[in-house]
Formats: sequence, structure tokens, C-alpha cells
Amino acid sequence: MRRVRTALPVALAAGALALAPGLPSATAATGSVRLFSPQPELTMTIHNPGPDQWVDFNPSIYLKAVGARFEIDVRRTSFSDPLHAVATVGGTPRTIPESMLDGWQGIQHAFVLTWRKAGGGRISQTKVDWCPNEGQASPLSPSAASRTVFAWGCGFNPFTRSQRWGVDSGWARQVLSYGIETPDTSKLGNHPTLDVAMRKDLATILRIPASDQVLHLKITVERVTDPVDPPTPEPTPGTAAHSAGSPDTIAPASSESRRAVPRVSTTAPPADALPDLIPLPSFGMSTHHEDTGDYLDFAATVYNGGKGPLVAEGYRRGSEPVMDAYQRFYRGSTLVGTEKVGTMEYDSRPSHQHWHFEDFATYDLWNAKGYRVRTSGKEAFCLAPTDAIDLLLPHAAVNPGNGDLATACGDLSSIWVREVLAAGWGDTYTQERAGQSMDITTLPNGTYYLRITANPAGRLHEVSTSNNISVRKVLISGKAGARTVSVPPVGVIDSEKIYFDQGEAP
Repeated sequence: MRRVRTALPVALAAGALALAPGLPSATAATGSVRLFSPQPELTMTIHNPGPDQWVDFNPSIYLKAVGARFEIDVRRTSFSDPLHAVATVGGTPRTIPESMLDGWQGIQHAFVLTWRKAGGGRISQTKVDWCPNEGQASPLSPSAASRTVFAWGCGFNPFTRSQRWGVDSGWARQVLSYGIETPDTSKLGNHPTLDVAMRKDLATILRIPASDQVLHLKITVERVTDPVDPPTPEPTPGTAAHSAGSPDTIAPASSESRRAVPRVSTTAPPADALPDLIPLPSFGMSTHHEDTGDYLDFAATVYNGGKGPLVAEGYRRGSEPVMDAYQRFYRGSTLVGTEKVGTMEYDSRPSHQHWHFEDFATYDLWNAKGYRVRTSGKEAFCLAPTDAIDLLLPHAAVNPGNGDLATACGDLSSIWVREVLAAGWGDTYTQERAGQSMDITTLPNGTYYLRITANPAGRLHEVSTSNNISVRKVLISGKAGARTVSVPPVGVIDSEKIYFDQGEAP
């Protein structure tokens, strides 16, 4: 199954996939940003004041691009190197120190929120982090580009290689979009103010004048007694990932769109349209116990580091629960080749109910003597770009929601499906069930190696197969019924701390 992220996801809900690079040249990104609000005077409503009160307060705070597109490029050259973030402002590259970053999730303490009484006395002050790609992006005028090139959200995967954060020229993006925590409402009075200030050293790096670093909001507080129940919190926006026990959330392919089986190319696929499947080190390691024994759980990502998208289409064999699979090759939006690459099968289990592509990846556990001791039962996949891995890749689809090829894993009525993994993006699965996670009940304590192999049968056409294997050292210990697992860091990356500190539980 796929994991569902709860923190700063990259939104791609059944979206179409851009096949061409998503951004103009980096030299065009020379702008900065400014804070503004379309509602500088706001109303805060406190319903049923007292222990069970709830507060209705939704300020609209935006950052708009000034001068040109605003962009922060973040990369890690290797897993042994620190993060390096650069914003090009006014034609000059300006480094944002790693100490200011919250890993791949944005910038630490980017904004300072100060509540004051009507007379100016400070009530409270808090610092909040900022993901530059979080929040609704909107054009500011009809002359702006019709779509934003930046994906929603910041990185999550511990082994992310590069990200692009920013605001398009002529656009603005909402900040603090998950709401603002209010102070003790008994101290607010009737007309408090809220100052939203950008962190001073960040504002200096971005060349924001002092007069534009603080946004002043005037608040009118209303207190009402009514029978209205508090609104139900909306779930954090997710990705196209699937969760255990829930149906596939990726839009099904239309069963009404009958398509002819494609003609296979007579020449080799063009090199400049090939994907490149690269497995990242596994992460999210844990163990669990069932009546049947002890199991090793983990997450695994295979990403496309190639020049074109991986596009797999399935064409059904009459009424059989089998489709013949074809790999399609594109330059931009132009189809330039087709090859038959195996089959897709329908998975009728309640948590799936869609078509799975076989031969995408395998997961094996090897002992220290070099023998394979376990193999995951996971052997078929519904491909989708769940994780932005390397968006500074020359051919990366920066915002997969902008194109015209959709990932659609279909349902039982489907006669055709298309599954896509855009360049720069990865597909992450968690193995946490018997048959998928590794049965370690009878394995002795010791050192093992979890191997992920992409394109194991070699059926898919890609740039290179020399990078199709990743290996992660795993230390298993404990007693029967209470086995434990630990893994050393990979270079400077303590993947388990990153994964579990962000609220994930495999």
C-alpha cells in the first residue's frame, strides 16, 4: 500500500501530468516577494465564550511576487552533503543558510506573529515555520499566466534531492493557510491588532524593504451565544497516495473510452524520451507482531530521474482481468514511440480495487553472508507520483498537475488505463502487512540488508539499468514477540528521525 502523508504534502489529486519541463530558465527567477492582505480589517467571532468556546478567525495573508518570478532552489548534491538553498533576487544569487531551513519542509520561524491590545500592549508573540509552496496560489490579473508552475507543498521524503519553491510573476500565494493560533481570548478585548512580520534575516536575504516586512491587521472581536456546532476540521490535503482500508483515490480511467491496441514501434525508443528508474534507500523502519509472527515494516521509493515520463498503458483482453501493458514515450506532449512491456492485473482487494502494473520493483532481505532470506509479496503497482524527489532535474515536471496525461488506475469496468511517473517524481509504497512486510519470526538477530530493485525483469525501457538497486543496512534485535529494528544514517541523513518526527507511522 502507499503511505498517506499528513504534513506538507505535494498535492496531486488525480491530476494530469506535465510531460515537458515545467519552468523557464533559472535566470528568469529574479524577483522577490511582499506581504499583503485583501482584508486588513477583520472580524473574529468567539462562539459561546467559555470553556467550550470555538473561534472563527480566518485571515487572508498572501505573498506576491515582485519584479519577476520568485524562486528558491533547494538541493542536496549527495546524501553526505548539507542542504543548499539559493534565492536569486535582482539577478544576484543569495544563499539561505541551512540553519534557517526546516529540512525539506520550508523555512524555520519565517514569520513572527504578535498580538497586541488596542492600547498597544503585547498579548503574545509566536514564531511559525513557512513552506513557500503551501497555500492557495492565485493570479493577480488577467495578464498573469493561466497556471502556476510550482507544485503544492514542500518536500517530505528523507531522500529528496532537490526542490523548487516560489511564486510566479503576477501571482500570489496564501501563507499561514492552516490558520493562526489565537492567544487567550480573555485578553484580547474588543479591538486587538495582529502584526505578521517576516523574519528579519530572511527579509534581508530577499531584499525586502523594512516598510514591507510587517503586515498590520486590525481585528474586531464579536462574542456570540448560539447553538452552532464548531466546524468539522478538514483533513490536511493529501497526495494521490492510497491508504490501507480505503478505496483508490486516484481517478479511474473511463470504461467508456474504448481505445485500439497501440502499434508497437519498429525502432528503439528515442534516448531523449526515456525515463530512468532509481530506487532510493528504504526508510520508515519498524516492526510489528501478529498472531502469525513478527514482521519488518518499511517504506520504499522508486523515482524517475530520466529525460521523459514513465507512461504505462493497459489494454484489456476482452473480459479477462488482465491487460496487455505498453510503454509509451513522449517528447513534451508528442508521442514518439511504443513498446509492449508485460501485463497489468486487476487487484480486487478492498484496499486496492484497481489495475496493477507488474515488474516495477521488488523488495528482498539479504543476510550478512550474501544470501537472500526473505522476499516481499508486493509484486504489482499502481504507478503515481506521490513524492517530489528531484525537481531541479533538467527534464523534471515541476508541477505534474499542469499537463495532459493523467494517472488513472481504473476499476473493474475499465478496458484501458494509463499510469504515469513524471520525471523528477517518485512513487512510495509502505510494506506493513503480512505478505508485503518481511516475516522475521525465525530470523536470528543480526545484520541484514534490505534491497530494492527497480525494473527487475528489465522489461521497461530506461536510460540505464546500472542504478536500479539500492541497499539499506538493517539491524534486527529483540525477543520473539518484541523484535526491534534500527538502521544507521545514510551519509548525513537520519531518515528515521525525519520520518517519525513528521508524524508518520508505517
